[in-house]
Amino acid sequence: MSNENSKRTVEVRTIDGVDALVNTDPGEIFIDLPASNPRYIRIQEGDRIQEGDVSTKTTAEMGGPLLTNWRIESITSGTVTGTDTETGETREWDREQLIQRLGAREFSAELTTFDRVSVTKIEEWSGRHSVEDIEEVKPYVIAIAYGNNGEKFTQLYAATESGDWDSLEVVQQDTTIQNFSDELRNRFDNAVKKTIEVEQRYH
Repeated sequence: MSNENSKRTVEVRTIDGVDALVNTDPGEIFIDLPASNPRYIRIQEGDRIQEGDVSTKTTAEMGGPLLTNWRIESITSGTVTGTDTETGETREWDREQLIQRLGAREFSAELTTFDRVSVTKIEEWSGRHSVEDIEEVKPYVIAIAYGNNGEKFTQLYAATESGDWDSLEVVQQDTTIQNFSDELRNRFDNAVKKTIEVEQRYH
């Protein structure tokens, strides 16, 4: 699994009844929720958060006028300051309270990065296959990318050449991935590609 490659000062917190690891450093909020799960929430200065739970609401619902979007201006060890993207109003939160609300899904982080990716070989390759007919192609590699908004995104690959990682082609992916903007899709593809390249060294 790829790593976010940065040192953080972390402490254990109970968020919505679940033990989580939370960083205490200025400049960003990072929540491992739960602590033993690769899902995480990450917010840095300049990022956006929005009222509401992106995992349970539709895109149209999240885009409604009643759910405020905030641009995060500063993150200190004790407070977080944000600006309403519509009105320009400034608001300050207690950092610990905002962490609790993020963990409880009262706020959602805007999806911008994929700091963690796992790539797993799920079946032995045997023989030659064509990805042109998806129904006859079995997936051999599964890639799961974890976004900074706490969501995970899955993509399945098959190989056109037996045992050849360079011949992997996508045969199935979450619908959400198909709806990514070009910029977000490039970030996703690059994150997955780098992890596949690392995993390939061990096979």
